[in-house]
Amino acid sequence: MRVTPVATTPAMTALTADPRWDPTLGPPPALWVPFSSDATARAAQALDGQTRSLATSPVVLAVPAELERALSTAGTGWRQLPSLQSDGSTLAGLGLDGWAGLRLALPTGTDADATTPALEAVAAAATDAGTGPLTAEQAASPAATSAVGALALGADALGDGAGPTTAAALTTLADGPGADGAVHAVPITEQQLHTAVASGGAAGLVEFVPAGPTPTADFPAAVVDAPWVDETLSRAAAELAGHLREPDAARVLADAGFRVDGQPVPRTDAVPFPRIEQNLNRAAPAVADILLDHRRAPVAPRATTILLDTSTSMGTVEGDDTRLAHIATALDQHVSRSPDASTLAVWVFARDLDDTTPYRATVARGTLTADQRTALTAALTGADTTDGSAVYRSLAAAYVDAVRNHTPGRPNSVLLITDSANDDDTSRQRILDLVAAAGDPDRPVRIDVVALGDDTNRNTLQTLADRTGGALVPVATTDGPDLAAAIRKLMS
Repeated sequence: MRVTPVATTPAMTALTADPRWDPTLGPPPALWVPFSSDATARAAQALDGQTRSLATSPVVLAVPAELERALSTAGTGWRQLPSLQSDGSTLAGLGLDGWAGLRLALPTGTDADATTPALEAVAAAATDAGTGPLTAEQAASPAATSAVGALALGADALGDGAGPTTAAALTTLADGPGADGAVHAVPITEQQLHTAVASGGAAGLVEFVPAGPTPTADFPAAVVDAPWVDETLSRAAAELAGHLREPDAARVLADAGFRVDGQPVPRTDAVPFPRIEQNLNRAAPAVADILLDHRRAPVAPRATTILLDTSTSMGTVEGDDTRLAHIATALDQHVSRSPDASTLAVWVFARDLDDTTPYRATVARGTLTADQRTALTAALTGADTTDGSAVYRSLAAAYVDAVRNHTPGRPNSVLLITDSANDDDTSRQRILDLVAAAGDPDRPVRIDVVALGDDTNRNTLQTLADRTGGALVPVATTDGPDLAAAIRKLMS
């Protein structure tokens, strides 16, 4: 028998790839014990029969002892972590002078399995999901996206030392376990922290279990169904899994820091193996992927006026719907990902939409309350096409309004989405002059442009974007992923 340690994600990928397995990972396995049942669910086609947990380990936070005392005294739960991460004064409010805001790492490399269940716990708390499992609707809700986004934006600001793996982030934390450290906390299994402390690699760090339902790694034993596993090897793997549940083997697992029913745990001051009051039922893999997507591509709070072309050409059918319908869907999806602190408005333009003007403010600028989100969705999905495309005049008005109503402390922008050339009497030089005159270095507003097709005034729009610090992204068709990617790039 040979035991080869391989991180869960690359092993899962290799088991489900074609061709099967990656020899650089080691010999192909007959028995696989991944981090959690999430992995076996994803690789079900590569496994033989039912899986069963060998041991468990709760997902906790590794933190300096001083921080643990303050967090525990305050009764800090998963729900409070986003505000601690985003507010630079909150830790001082817990009696930690000089600590500013929390610096919670969220590594997403191939050996960072504790990050996703930690995000599930935060999202479950933010959406009042109780002990779960978190649903796809809850994971995609504004409450969850705002909470995960706040953590992710803070984690992204921590630098390379906060990842890409749990071990790397833990090393950074252990090297500077104090207020000035690059990292203050790392999601980790209790067993991983126990091993690090016992080996001397995490001196000064202790276990903190946030209040609320706690996610757990359950380490299922799975017999592999693959060409290299014949009947004899399959039977031997099943027998080994059974042997690992016998008392002597279970004792070895418990001594290593895993929780095994009927076995005592190796308690220390740093890792006391506290009682877990409530376990969080893990979400389905597709739901976990929604959270991981929020982690990898968070949307920062911003103030944006969406200026949407509703000229007749936007009724052009691309794929299964019109350009305007595809744009409305992509924008609505992005709004649903945006944090509550964002400030958004929707303007539409064509010609003479509002008596004497070619534009109309269909939704006034406002923070993303539930009512504002509803109004934005209604405006986007209810937009109709009409004649004309007064691009320059409408852009100038939207820009002046955005500068006048500038929101400090975040990016401010006008996002123009158009497929048309300007057809009013405003010249290129006139729009450049209008924007230059309206600009204010103390109230910066960038002009971003999604240019659809080949009929736009691309050179002029590119110049406006360049001069205001914005960007222009050309999109050939609204029927495909490029549109959503462009919107995400310009509004994140």
